[in-house]
Amino acid sequence: MTDRYAWLDPAPAARGVMLVAQAGYHLPELDRLRVALAARGIAAGIVVPVVPWKPLHRFRPTVRRLADTVAQSSRVPTEPVSIDELLNRTVAVVVMNDWGVPRTLVERARAVSVPTFAWVEGVQDYDDVDTGLERRAYQRVDHVFTLGEASRQLLGADRATAIGSERISRLWQAPAGTPSDTVLVNSNFTYGVRTDARRDWLDGVVAACETEQRPWVLSRHVAERGRVSYPVSDRSVDELLTGAGHLVSRFSTVALDALASGVELAYHNPHGEQEPTFSEPMGAFTVTRSREELRAVLHEPPRARDDVRAGAEAFLGHHVLLDSSTTAAERAAAVVADAVG
Repeated sequence: MTDRYAWLDPAPAARGVMLVAQAGYHLPELDRLRVALAARGIAAGIVVPVVPWKPLHRFRPTVRRLADTVAQSSRVPTEPVSIDELLNRTVAVVVMNDWGVPRTLVERARAVSVPTFAWVEGVQDYDDVDTGLERRAYQRVDHVFTLGEASRQLLGADRATAIGSERISRLWQAPAGTPSDTVLVNSNFTYGVRTDARRDWLDGVVAACETEQRPWVLSRHVAERGRVSYPVSDRSVDELLTGAGHLVSRFSTVALDALASGVELAYHNPHGEQEPTFSEPMGAFTVTRSREELRAVLHEPPRARDDVRAGAEAFLGHHVLLDSSTTAAERAAAVVADAVG
């Protein structure tokens, strides 16, 4: 899609590590990794892909997401430079995924023996069970930083390290707060995955909330396309979680965020997703497959957030490294430092 990138930070004065951001929510994780690398004496900077302008491009989800990344950074990008120019001053590349936009960068870096790393950005359908695609997710880089042990084993323990998530760890360690009666509805039908099910899914969730007389608020993933017939909140999902009693969601990393925050989760799957991450709740949440089952969940008041966290610890610990002795960024920086000497 592009072979040009722009620095969001000043380009490192010496050869350094290139950190590739594709979405606004990548920035906090990558900024912390940049700081952790600097603490080890390794220069690093964040770059964003620059997509050539074409008519109607602004309507594409990927293009909108890249524009949002720059806006959220509050930084002025440098003039775009080519991949070859970037690699001439790069000792390692860290991406958040290795297909789509960054694929060419990863492949060219490997061709010139620049170490490549990918930090898994959230829950993933690694085998493309539900995507209908053949992404070969996280198969192109040299080494993968995973959220937890489950995905490390799936990708291969010899080429993956479980480091966790800065965001999820922060939510897990924050004061629990008090749940409200509000239901947060998370619409995340993106990149063509089960978009045919979105209308029925939303209609069913809203009907269940209103039948049970539960106030609700709708959040949509930034890359979700099309219009919906319900009002959408302009607040961030992090803000909305702080005021929620339940989260209703399909396959989404926000489900992990909710459990880490102590918000009750209903994984609502009437459309028959097959990806296995949320098929075994381990006592952490409820799987609902119909409007009636969802109504039964929402009929009960939300539990205390500390109780939700206690019930979710085994599930979260399986999917996300929650070790607080070091941070995810520090663990990633140690692996990168070993590779670049």
